[in-house]
Amino acid sequence: MTITSRLRMIFAVVIGIGLVAAAIWAIGAARTEAGAEADRERPVATPQRVFTDDGQTVLRIDAATLARSGIVTAPLAASEAAATVPVFATVVDTARLTDLANAWAVGAAQVSAAQARASASKASLARTRLLYADAQNASLAQLQAAQATYAADQAGANAAHVQAETALASARQEFGPALRPGSALVDAIVSRRSLLLQVALPPDAGTPPPTLIVEGDGGVRVPARLVGAAARADPRVPGRGAYYVVPGTSGLVPGMSVTAQLATGANSQGTTIAAAAVVNWQGKTWIYRRRPDGAFVRVPVSTEQRDAAGNYIVHDLPPGTRAAIQGAQLLLSEELRSQAPTESDGD
Repeated sequence: MTITSRLRMIFAVVIGIGLVAAAIWAIGAARTEAGAEADRERPVATPQRVFTDDGQTVLRIDAATLARSGIVTAPLAASEAAATVPVFATVVDTARLTDLANAWAVGAAQVSAAQARASASKASLARTRLLYADAQNASLAQLQAAQATYAADQAGANAAHVQAETALASARQEFGPALRPGSALVDAIVSRRSLLLQVALPPDAGTPPPTLIVEGDGGVRVPARLVGAAARADPRVPGRGAYYVVPGTSGLVPGMSVTAQLATGANSQGTTIAAAAVVNWQGKTWIYRRRPDGAFVRVPVSTEQRDAAGNYIVHDLPPGTRAAIQGAQLLLSEELRSQAPTESDGD
């Protein structure tokens, strides 16, 4: 066998070995990809965090998950805020007050114009009388015409004054003396820079406080300033009524029912709970208390009383109780997710 033939044989063997190795690598790569695809399609196991302990539903979450989720716990502080009771109010529809304010404005403008005409005709009458008395430089007909003009102008001024006074009297009867058409307060209400509220006060509430914190839908909290006693009762709002005003930018709208916190004059010792720590479910309010063993348990709290900062003051939890002050909604979602049926449940 020649050298050339031997080289060709060796080259062919090398190529064959390379092809076999490539085929083996391709098969291994395909198997690896298939395994990875199967791993990707395999459901990710979710660690169990919700358990039943002595009849209670508890959540056990490790420290790393708490930190990653932003769930923060802290002991609840004691509070000695002024005791309050919730009172109900409604945002008044002031269309009628707007009509009366417009009627008064028209009447006041007519009064000014009529008085100006009456003043001019009165001066003209005085000149005509002098001319008539001075050798009859003015005729009797001119004198009588000046008298008639002045009488008509004076009557017009009186009529305009009556119209303006009628609007004032109607506003006083329907809205009380504090809401006087033409005042800066009524102008602000008519232009919607301020909104009028009628607050229902208990019979034993005493003098209405100068300010209240009003709570609307969606957690809206706005300060309200006292105007005065309401002129009439609102059948939708039982109790002795008082008018308050809130800024027009508060997000409230006429006809809306809201709640205000009325101070009772006494201090109330309790426990402060930030609004972020409270969750709502099934028509109740709850917080997540952390037990000494680290587990979370959902407990109901009363949220009828709040302080000036918007925190809840409760009396059914002692100060120092450790609770989730941030991330409570995440805990509720985790608890409810554990109660949802899985796909296997329907098989």
